[in-house]
Amino acid sequence: MTIDAYKKTIDFLCQTLHVDIHAGLSSVEATNRLQTYGPNSLPEKRGVSAIIVLLRQFTSPLMFVLLIASIASIIIGEKKDALVILIAVIINVIVGFIQELKAERASQALKSYEVDYCSVLREGRHVSIESKKIVPGDIVFLSAGSRVPADIRLAHTVDLTVEEALLTGESKPIKKNTEKLEETLPIGDRINMAYAGTYVLSGKATGIVTHTGMNTELGKIAGLILQTHEEATPLQVQIKRFSWLLGSFLLAITLLVALIAYLKNMPLHELVTISIALAVAAIPEGLLVAVTAILAIGMHRMLKRKALVRHLIAAETLGSVSVICTDKTGTLTQGRMQVVRLATQERDIHVHDDMSRDVFKEPDLQEFIQACILNNDADVLSVTDRIIGNPTEIALLEFARFTHVYDIEEIVKKFSREQEIPFSSDIKYMATLHTLNGQKRLIVKGAPEKIFAMCKQDDLGLKRFVDLSQSMVADGLRILALAIKDITLNSGQEAQEKQGSQDAKKIFGDLSAQLSDLTCIGLIGIQDPLRSHAAQTIEDLKKAGIHVVIVTGDHKDTARNIAQSVGLDVAHDGIMTGQDFDTLSQEELKKRITEISVFARVEPKHKIHIVKAWQERGHAVAMTGDGVNDAPALKAADIGVALGSGSDVSHEVSDMVLLDNNLSVISQAVRQGRIIFDNIRKVIVYLMADSFSEIILIGGALVAGFPLPLLASQIFWINLVTDGFPNIALTLEPGEPEIMLERPRKKTEPVVNTPMKILIFVIGIVTDIGLFALYILLLRYSIFDLPHIRTIMFTSLAIDSLLYVFSVRSLRTSLFRMNPFSNRWLLLAVGAGFLVQLFAVYAPFMQPLFSTVSLGLFEWTIILSLALVKLIAIEITKDIFIARKK
Repeated sequence: MTIDAYKKTIDFLCQTLHVDIHAGLSSVEATNRLQTYGPNSLPEKRGVSAIIVLLRQFTSPLMFVLLIASIASIIIGEKKDALVILIAVIINVIVGFIQELKAERASQALKSYEVDYCSVLREGRHVSIESKKIVPGDIVFLSAGSRVPADIRLAHTVDLTVEEALLTGESKPIKKNTEKLEETLPIGDRINMAYAGTYVLSGKATGIVTHTGMNTELGKIAGLILQTHEEATPLQVQIKRFSWLLGSFLLAITLLVALIAYLKNMPLHELVTISIALAVAAIPEGLLVAVTAILAIGMHRMLKRKALVRHLIAAETLGSVSVICTDKTGTLTQGRMQVVRLATQERDIHVHDDMSRDVFKEPDLQEFIQACILNNDADVLSVTDRIIGNPTEIALLEFARFTHVYDIEEIVKKFSREQEIPFSSDIKYMATLHTLNGQKRLIVKGAPEKIFAMCKQDDLGLKRFVDLSQSMVADGLRILALAIKDITLNSGQEAQEKQGSQDAKKIFGDLSAQLSDLTCIGLIGIQDPLRSHAAQTIEDLKKAGIHVVIVTGDHKDTARNIAQSVGLDVAHDGIMTGQDFDTLSQEELKKRITEISVFARVEPKHKIHIVKAWQERGHAVAMTGDGVNDAPALKAADIGVALGSGSDVSHEVSDMVLLDNNLSVISQAVRQGRIIFDNIRKVIVYLMADSFSEIILIGGALVAGFPLPLLASQIFWINLVTDGFPNIALTLEPGEPEIMLERPRKKTEPVVNTPMKILIFVIGIVTDIGLFALYILLLRYSIFDLPHIRTIMFTSLAIDSLLYVFSVRSLRTSLFRMNPFSNRWLLLAVGAGFLVQLFAVYAPFMQPLFSTVSLGLFEWTIILSLALVKLIAIEITKDIFIARKK
C-alpha cells in the first residue's frame, strides 16, 4: 500500500485492507498475503557461498605463479618439485579458506536483533506468531518493553510512548495518539504511527499493520544502504599492490633468465629448472598464510575484548585510525539515566552508590521520595523485578528503590492515582492526584520553569530552587522540579467520597484548575553517568595521536560537561552546534574541523559531513553509531563501528560491532589493529629477506656460470617448513609497549617502507656475500661434491633465517634489550625449525627427496659462524635506524 497511512482514518484503512478491527484477518487470508507481500524481514546481502570463498583463495598473483611453476615442473619431469609446490598451494588455500569462512559466518550471526514473536488478532483470538509472518492488515498489540515489528497505524493507545532514535536520531520519547493528521509530515512528527524497529517505552496500543519487510521505513533505508559499494581497506590495496609488484618482478627475472639462457645457448630443460628455482625463491610462500593468520588472531583478540570484527581484513584498518567520532551515550557514558543529585528546602545531596541510606529517612526526603514514586508512569515487572518505561521515570524509581525507604508496589497500591494530566512535550509537566492521610494531594513534576510558575511566588524557598536549578544545569544535569499541593476536603466532599456517589473528577472538576499556589519540595538532577574508564581511555587515545570528537544530539551544556569530564579541551577546541553547522559550507567545515572537539545538537545529516571533512584532510576516521540514521556516516567512515544494541542496518553496514558499548573497547581494538599491521610488517621483512637472499644467490650463480647452489625443493622446504614455524610464531607477537605512543600511520603509507627495504637488502647482501664466497671456495677447491655443497648452502640459509627471526621481532628495539621469553611460541618454533631441518638433512628417507647428505662438525662450525656474523650485522643496522628515529 503506497498511501500515507497517517493521513487516513482507521475506518478507511480497515476498508482498504479488508480487515475487521475487532476480528483481525483469517488464517487463510494471512497465508495468502504472506505469499503476496513476502516475509516481514529486513533486506540483507546474500552471504558469500563457501565455493566463492574457496575460489577467492586463487586470485593472488603469487598463487598464479606457484601454479604455473608446478605445471612447468611436471612438464620437465621434476615431479618432486611439483609435489612440494602443490603442497604449498594447498596449505595457503586451506588456511585462507577456513579463516575467511569463519569471518563470513561471524558476520551473518549478527542477524539476531529482529523481533522474534509478537501478539496479533487472528479470527477474533489473540495469538502469538513469528514477526516475519506478519502481513499488511494484521491487528497488532503493542506493550511496554517491546519492539515494534512493522509499520503500524495506531487505532487505540493508552499512555503510549515510543523511542524512535533508530530512525530519527532523536532520543526523546514520543507520546503517541490515534488522531488523523492532515499535513505532510516527517517521520518524527507522525504521532499516530509506530514504525518497525522502534521501541515501546511505556503504555500499550492496538494498531493496523500498513507496511512490512522492505516496504517499511526501516526496510527502505536498509535497502538503499545495502546497495552501497564497499571500498577496499588500505591493507587490501597495499597487499594487492605488493603482490602485483612481486609478480612483475618475477616476470622480469624470468625474461632476464631467458635472455641469459639464449645468449649462453642453455638447454630448454635447464632454462625451465632455473626459472622455477628463481620463481620459488622470489615468492614468500608463507606470506599469504601468515597475513591471514595475523588477521584471524587479531580478530579473535578483539572478540575477547568485546569487539566483533565483521570482515577479516578490517581487523587491521583500526591501526591507521587518526580520528574517532563517538557518540556520548553508551560509549562515554553508561547509557542509562540516573539520579545523581537532589535538593530540598533543607539539604543538597549528591547521590552515589557508597553513601549511607540513613539520610533518606528524614521527613522532608521521605515526602520527596514518595512523590517520585506516585507521580510516575514506569512499571515494576513482578516476574523479573525489572523497571520498564520512560528512561527518566525509570531513573526516579531506581533512585526510590536505592534509598530503601518505601516498597514501591505497596506505595502505588496504597495511594492509587485518582486523576492525572499526562506529560507531553507541549506542557512539559505531569500532574497526579492521590488521597494521602485523609486529604487530597496534588503532585506535579516537570521542567523547573513550568513548575516554578505554578508555585507560590512569595515562598522564600523558591528563590533557592531557582538559583540551584541554574547551577545544576551548568553542571550538565537534566533537571526536574517537584511540587505539591494539599487540598483539604470540606464536609460535603467527604460525604460524597464516603457514599462513592462521585469520582474525583466530579468533585474537583478539571485538574488543571488546581495548578496554582503549589509548594516546590525539591529538585532532581539526572544524568547519564560517565563510564569509569572514559577519561583514561581518552588520555590513552591522545597519547596514541588519535583525535577524539564527540558527536551528539544532546544539549550544548550537557555535551560540554561530558567533554570536560573526560579531559577534552573544549575551551581551546570549542563546540559547534547543528545550528552553527548549517551556516557553513563543506569547504569552510573542512578548514575548521580540527578546531572542534564537540558537535552538539547535530542531526544525522551532519554526521556524514563531519566524517568527510576529516577524510578530506587526509585522516582515517572511525565512526560509532547505532541507528539506521547513522548508517550513511558508518558507511562513509574508514571503519564504521556499530553499537551492539543498535539496529540491524547499522550492524550490516559497519566493519565492527561493539558487544560492550564502551569507548575503551575501541581503544583496545585500535591497539590490536596496530599490532596486526606491525606483525604483518615483521613477517614480510622475515620472509622477503629470505627470498632476496635466495634470488641473489641463484642469480649470481647463473651469471657466473656456476651450477645452481639450491634446488627448488630445498628452497620450498626452507620457505614453507623450516621458516614456517617461526613465521607463524611471529603472528602471535603480543605487541610492543611503544605501539600506542606513536602517531597513526598515514593511509597512503606502503606496507614495505624504506627502513624495511634497507633491512631486507642488508640481510640479503650480508647473507649472500658470505654464502656466495663459501660456495665459490667449496666449488673451486673441490672439498665436497655438488650434493654435499648444496646441503651446506641449504642448511646455512635455513639456520640463518632461524636466528635472525629474533632480530625481526622488533624494528624499534635492539634484540639485546628485549625479553626473550615474551613470545615463548617463537622459542618453540625456532626449536621445531632446527629439528625439521635436521630431519631433512639426516633422515635416510628424506635425503633422496631433497638431494641432501649428512653434515659433520666442520660444516656446522662454518654454518653457525656465518649465522652469527649475519645477526650482528642486522643489529648494527637496526641500531642506526633506531638512533636516527629518536
